[in-house]
Amino acid sequence: MSAAGNVLRGLNHGFSNRLSALGAVAAGLGSPDEASMGEQVDGEIGRLEGLLRLYRLLPMAGALPAEPAQVSDAMDDAVGLFRHHYALRDVACTVEGDPMTPPVLVNLTVLTQAVLLLLCAAARHLPADQYADGVVLRYAGDSDWVDLTAETGVAVPLAEGTTSEVAALRWMVRDAAGDASVMRTARGLVRATLRVGTLANLRRRERGG
Repeated sequence: MSAAGNVLRGLNHGFSNRLSALGAVAAGLGSPDEASMGEQVDGEIGRLEGLLRLYRLLPMAGALPAEPAQVSDAMDDAVGLFRHHYALRDVACTVEGDPMTPPVLVNLTVLTQAVLLLLCAAARHLPADQYADGVVLRYAGDSDWVDLTAETGVAVPLAEGTTSEVAALRWMVRDAAGDASVMRTARGLVRATLRVGTLANLRRRERGG
């Protein structure tokens, strides 16, 4: 099943859980503790709104027009989608980013989906008994390039299927002078990398500089 299909399955599962929780709260309305019930309803509504935002990010958005985006703005939603991936939702994930990372010229939804795929490209190499070792998502850049990497926290073999992941990542950022790779490091970690040209870099290219 594709990354999008697995995330959709996980979101549907989460949505079903939220509906069940709301049903349980509704069954208690009219009890002496009704004020607390109201707070629980508010909490469930907030969680449903969060799920709705993630649903809206899921349809593949490769045709959306490019626009300036801060890489950090894609992190929370990309990790949120990853944590609903039905097969990989138990993989621990941490984010390490440089707050000075310059903006890129990639539609934010496209960038979010690319980061999701980057996480999946690394995480799928972990066996279930090593999900706790997780993946680390890092991003940093200079005046020309921004590099995003997702790396396993433990040495694992490099599985088949990386060629299609690399091709998909390159296609998603094709208008931003992007490149991608999935490799095994000298320490045996699997590292998925996405490189994207900065906004300043691409503007210079447009001017022929």
